[in-house]
Amino acid sequence: MNKVYVSLVIICCAGVLLLLADVAPAGAWFTDTEVIEGITITTGSWSNADDLVITAEQPLLKPPAGNHAKTVLSGITISNTGPVALAITGIRVSWSPDDGEMISEAAFTRGKGGKAPRAGPHGSEPEPAGGEGFMVFWSGEAASDQLLEGQALLTPATRNDPARGILLSFDSNMEGKSVVCTVVLDDGGEKEVRLEV
Repeated sequence: MNKVYVSLVIICCAGVLLLLADVAPAGAWFTDTEVIEGITITTGSWSNADDLVITAEQPLLKPPAGNHAKTVLSGITISNTGPVALAITGIRVSWSPDDGEMISEAAFTRGKGGKAPRAGPHGSEPEPAGGEGFMVFWSGEAASDQLLEGQALLTPATRNDPARGILLSFDSNMEGKSVVCTVVLDDGGEKEVRLEV
């Protein structure tokens, strides 16, 4: 019994010494929002957009020709540098100047040897994705800056599958436009890239 009292006395004395020495505990406790040393921490979820990489290298615009009545823009690539798949729920495409053009399709492609399929030379069809993969994400008719809603999973990049291409189809020639393509994730995170075509 005396050992218990001695232990309690030692613990109490250590607590009093810590209070007198003004030593802060090593941990931190917070509820919904707490300020710790000038930094605000809010509980909730953080976006996976840091794992999404979107680039536009050498964008290629194939204007309408012959019986092919749409303009196809290629050269945008996205990849997932994180360890888990990213759920894409929307693509927002805006352009300026906006002269009433409409977007008619947004598609994801997988390139050969890690390169995104691109629109072919003037007058030819876009390069087919073939067995490498092609998926229409959204199809319809939308004006500039509207959210094109769909569902797609972007798996983590691998050596054999490093990126996906994005093909955008328009109802008119988009030459001379500044185009912004924004990819929206299911957690609300987003990344964008600007192209001058």
